[in-house]
Amino acid sequence: MKEAAARLEKLAGELYKKYGVLDDDFCAIQLSEDKWSVKEIFGHLVDSASNNFQRFMRLQEGDLNNFPGYGLEWVKLAPYNSCSWNSLLTLWREHNLLLVHIIANLETTVLSNQWTTDDGTMSLEFLVNDYIRHMEVHRDHLEERVKELMESK
Repeated sequence: MKEAAARLEKLAGELYKKYGVLDDDFCAIQLSEDKWSVKEIFGHLVDSASNNFQRFMRLQEGDLNNFPGYGLEWVKLAPYNSCSWNSLLTLWREHNLLLVHIIANLETTVLSNQWTTDDGTMSLEFLVNDYIRHMEVHRDHLEERVKELMESK
C-alpha cells in the first residue's frame, strides 16, 4: 500500500499548492444551484476523508456490516461556503496526510477485510484505491469549475 500512499500524498500536495493561491471570495462563488463552489467541492472531499478514515480504521479491526455511509447532501448540511478558505483547505490537507500515514502502514493481513453494504461487499484494499480514484475525479471537477469561474468574470 506504500504506492497508494505515495499517490495520495502527491495528489494532495499538488491540489493544495494549486488551489491554495485562490482567495476566499472566489472559492465561495456558486455559478448555479446544481454546481458546487470550490469550497463545496473541498468540503465534500473533507466529508470523504473523514468517512474513509473511519472505514480504514474500523476495517483494520475486522469486517464491517451496515456501517453508515454519507451522501452528497452533507455539502448543504455543513455550509462550506461560509468557512474560511484557508481553514477548509488546511483541514482537507491534514485529513489526507493522516490517511497517507494510515495507508502506508496498513498490514497486508487486513487488506482483504470486508465492508458489507446493501450494494455489495468491498475490501479495505478496494476502498483505499477507490478513495484515491474519487480524489482524482474531483481533481478534474475542480479544474473544470475553476475554468468556468474564470470565464464568468
